Amino acid sequence: MRSKKVSFKTKILMPVLAIFIISVLVVSFINYRRLDSTVETKTNAILGIFTDSVLAEAGHLRATLDVTKQMLSEKHLAIAKTIVVILDSAPRDLTPKELLRLVEPLDIIELSVANRKGILTASSVPKYIGFDYRSSEPTSVYMQLTDGTLSELSEEPRASVFKNDVGDINHYVGHVRKNGGFIQLGFNAGVIGRLREEINIGKTIEDTRIGQNGFGLVLSDGHLTACPSRVSERFPELSDAADVSGEDWYRIVSSGDGFAWVSIGGQTYYAGYKNGNGYTVVGLVPKRDFHSERNRLLLKSLSLLFIAVVVVSAVVYLVMGRLLQPVEHLVGGIGKIAEGDLDARIEGSYNDEFDKIKDAVNIMAANIKTYMEGKLRAEHQAHQSDIERARVEAARDAVMSSISYASKIQKSLLPPDGVLEAAFSDYSVIWKPRDIVGGDIYWTKRFDTGTSLCVADCTGHGTPGALLTMLVVSALQSIIWPSNRCDTAAILWQLDQRLAAVLHAEGGTNGTQGIADIADGCDIVVLFIAKDGDVTFSSGHMNVFVCDGRDVRRFRGQHIFIGEGRLKSKDEVETHTIPASPDNKFYIASDGLYDQPGGGQGKAFGVKGFERILLESHNEKQAVIACRVWEAFEEYRGAEPRVDDIELIAFQP
Repeated sequence: MRSKKVSFKTKILMPVLAIFIISVLVVSFINYRRLDSTVETKTNAILGIFTDSVLAEAGHLRATLDVTKQMLSEKHLAIAKTIVVILDSAPRDLTPKELLRLVEPLDIIELSVANRKGILTASSVPKYIGFDYRSSEPTSVYMQLTDGTLSELSEEPRASVFKNDVGDINHYVGHVRKNGGFIQLGFNAGVIGRLREEINIGKTIEDTRIGQNGFGLVLSDGHLTACPSRVSERFPELSDAADVSGEDWYRIVSSGDGFAWVSIGGQTYYAGYKNGNGYTVVGLVPKRDFHSERNRLLLKSLSLLFIAVVVVSAVVYLVMGRLLQPVEHLVGGIGKIAEGDLDARIEGSYNDEFDKIKDAVNIMAANIKTYMEGKLRAEHQAHQSDIERARVEAARDAVMSSISYASKIQKSLLPPDGVLEAAFSDYSVIWKPRDIVGGDIYWTKRFDTGTSLCVADCTGHGTPGALLTMLVVSALQSIIWPSNRCDTAAILWQLDQRLAAVLHAEGGTNGTQGIADIADGCDIVVLFIAKDGDVTFSSGHMNVFVCDGRDVRRFRGQHIFIGEGRLKSKDEVETHTIPASPDNKFYIASDGLYDQPGGGQGKAFGVKGFERILLESHNEKQAVIACRVWEAFEEYRGAEPRVDDIELIAFQP
């Protein structure tokens, strides 16, 4: 049975819809995993607003009460001092009736007089006469006022505030008399109770709902001080002045501010709690409300995703149906042309932009056919023509001429012999590119206090390497100045940043493509040779050899490649300093010297043979030492071709 051919539109439409539906399912799964966190964050915000507002109300109450108490205390103390003056100036002790007439216009509910022993000798309440203030804890505090050691405190009355049996708040004030003993005055401080009724946290708690079924509580000094009546009816243990008990409540009271799951009356609640102004405010949201909110958000999210799937599917189907039919025709015709059928043409009429594309493809096919036929004839004739061979030779000569001129330019970058003679007491240089131009370069810059020397081995050889050497020299000329000449680490770091900005740019400023992400740069050592003979240097992948006639010290280059832009700061670059010594001679070579195969077995020339020549020839001039190195290198290389550029800089400060 012959299988039914799947249309081009179906091939495109089905994967697009499948990818979209899978994306929707993935997003739904991720959102579901995040719903608990979303609901918790939202609940935390609601509870935070509730606790903050209640604490603010509590703070207002506490501040108002404190101010009121302070004002009452000052008023009552002033009255007490006045009464003491009156009593001390009286020729005899006043009777209870006389005391009552004295205090009646002053809103005093009680006036009592005690002797030095604390026995009540006179009172506006006759039944209190004879009472011993030492006999009970609430009144024994006034005995301190008659203690001889505290007589100097007679101008600082002691006060006590408490709640009496009928609910009124009485304020008692004691004051020492000049002739001994003390008086006690009682004032009605009912204004404090009225303030508490006017600024009622319990009323705030009663009228506030948190979410659908949440509620709030206020704790103070380990007791429940406010609770909605609708809740206390369901949970009898939540009544005013109830003791706080149970592990969950203890955690709320003792752990400061936060959020936690707690259990009350066998039900689980999400609690937010906060302390302040002497209160702990607790907001509670039932677990069922927490889950209901999560399910609501989940249903809303799924509904939106379902609508998105339906809308996108419809749009994709309509748009793709309109676009894909002409695209299918265009793809079929282009496929035939690509297979080599240059006589194929795209048929059909679409009355839109596809007509222009169709005509352009048909014209392109005809032009390609004409071009290919003409090109084949021209190539056949060119291969048979001496003129073509001459043209090739001329092009080659032009290229060689350009490379030769590039060699002149590169050599002009090298420091003249006069500069090196002035900088060093003795020196020698081997600089031999593998091709006409190469990637090895050395460069100097003189200052009043010494000379900067840079020896570099750029990526590759030939023309690409030569181009990189020009970039390196140009960057060094703009980086090294008198202010940083000795800071070789900073110079390497700045060179790395400068080269990375050029070599790894993604695009030019004029919209053209920059040098692509290429692993180009250089191995380099930067030295500063001070006039007193001290040598400071930093190196990336290049070795520095120091020979004093007794041994050869090899300072391996740090494993950093300059030009990648990976250095974050100069602190990542190591710096070495070699103190001045008349015996010290320095040698820097590129890896083309060490890596050259030869010796009849194809092994590298290596470092050990190089170090042996340096030590054995130490007392010779640098030119002699460099010559012996080159002779040994050539002898070892034999018939093997050179694999890289060769560079050797030898100097004595």
